[in-house]
Amino acid sequence: MKVSIITVVYNGAETIEQTILSVLGQTYENVEYIIIDGQSTDDTKKIIERYSDFISVFISEKDNGIYDAMNKGIQKATGEIIGIINSDDWYARNAIENIVRFFEKSKADLVYGKICAVYPDGQTRIVPKVPLETIWYQMAVPHPTVFIKKKIYESFGLFDLNYELSADYDMLLRFYIKQVRFDFLDTVIAYFRTGGKSTLYRRKGIEEHSEISMKYIEGSHQKEELLPKFKNWYTWAYFNMMIEDEKGFLSKLICEYFHKSLEKIIIFGTGIWGNRCHESLQHGKIKVIKFVDNNPAKWGQNFHNIKVVGPQELCHEKDYILIAVRNNGNEIKQCLHDLGDHHLEMVSLEELKNYYTEIRC
Repeated sequence: MKVSIITVVYNGAETIEQTILSVLGQTYENVEYIIIDGQSTDDTKKIIERYSDFISVFISEKDNGIYDAMNKGIQKATGEIIGIINSDDWYARNAIENIVRFFEKSKADLVYGKICAVYPDGQTRIVPKVPLETIWYQMAVPHPTVFIKKKIYESFGLFDLNYELSADYDMLLRFYIKQVRFDFLDTVIAYFRTGGKSTLYRRKGIEEHSEISMKYIEGSHQKEELLPKFKNWYTWAYFNMMIEDEKGFLSKLICEYFHKSLEKIIIFGTGIWGNRCHESLQHGKIKVIKFVDNNPAKWGQNFHNIKVVGPQELCHEKDYILIAVRNNGNEIKQCLHDLGDHHLEMVSLEELKNYYTEIRC
């Protein structure tokens, strides 16, 4: 099979070369590489021109945004399968070969895989897979890993340019509802860099995403079942944005919840949410004095240079604790009470999220 790979870019001089090399270095040979540049004003074009002998199509002209550029690339593509990798992302070494082999044995029209997040400090994390059926209200398919047969674009359309930030979500949900056959390849296909988006940008993205979701849910026979799930996704997405982007937000919210000006707190949980909460509290007046985790393997270790202990080692003075997990917060609170820790004043992230949602509305 011939595979067309599309990269769209505008002023991507700092990262575009890594993207290009990840495509040119693939173990699969029958690849058509298309680059659509929005008439960059930095050194992007100079970098692309270094590899002109290996690029099938290169267009540099003004466009109407990232999805307009992607549509141009799709219209130029001649491969049976099309993949899109942005200029600040890159492919795993054998990504395309793995995708093609999977297509050959699958009845799928669209194949996607795992994606790995790369943080500004160099740390990496494979993003957990979520059930495909949740695509009704969240981005269940990481777009940089997606490969689609060209005939699907021809049958069901390209990116909708009415959406500036979430046309990829709109397209994938549209394909899903049209019963395009999706299939999942359980391996890392692409890497993406995190960070760099402003609060305003993220807020707009959440609002656009929710508009798309509601557009399709309203016309679905599953509407009554999907609406509560959509509402839960939306409130968590907005709450997470505030934690990550608004300095001092979490510290202020905790103090409001307890009706007390706190100076220290214990965080229960050393996972993703524990990390996010610690980072947020660094911008407020509340100091994290201890991490607690149920996993014995973590006891005695340091997390952000703070000791991790088991629940049984909590101090018996009056402490305040933030249960920094997305699910099972109430169960953890009950377990701590069952251990005899009645001196603790506790709040879960879900309780804080609900409290914030109520006061915001």
